[in-house]
Amino acid sequence: MAKSIPISVRLSDDDFEFLASYEVQGARTPSDKMREILRIAREREEGTQDVAACEDMLRSMTRPAERGLRQLQRETGMRSDFVIKLYERLPEMVAELVAAAPGPDMGQEELKQFEASLSAEVALIEEIFDLGLTSQSRTYDPELMDRGLEPILEIARLLVERKRQAGA
Repeated sequence: MAKSIPISVRLSDDDFEFLASYEVQGARTPSDKMREILRIAREREEGTQDVAACEDMLRSMTRPAERGLRQLQRETGMRSDFVIKLYERLPEMVAELVAAAPGPDMGQEELKQFEASLSAEVALIEEIFDLGLTSQSRTYDPELMDRGLEPILEIARLLVERKRQAGA
């Protein structure tokens, strides 16, 4: 095990209160929490090549905002499957984009494989389209999906027409 070096730090009242309330799995003392904060900062700085670890880190970054949003949804009685879906899926997508990216010493095959793995994440688009299928949109604004999907549907219609003309 690496040698531990004790350090002393002065914190403002606000920083101390934050550290005391900061929730870290397995960390109880301020020292444990500081070590975890440093570990997370190191991972961020060095970049991680582990997609799962990157996804965990991104989820931990979005968790407070998602928790607050879910609480507000309960209080207001409003729900958006669209917003919740983004909280669920975007960390996966960004983790793949960041951690699985080919390095400078990689070649064409790695680029193709990377692109193929990212294209699998496009399933989010299908899930968002699914939200537009119901007559009562599962969003805060009931007309959001209709307005947002119309330009995309127009593009899809143009693509279908173009493929028909190319096949003719």
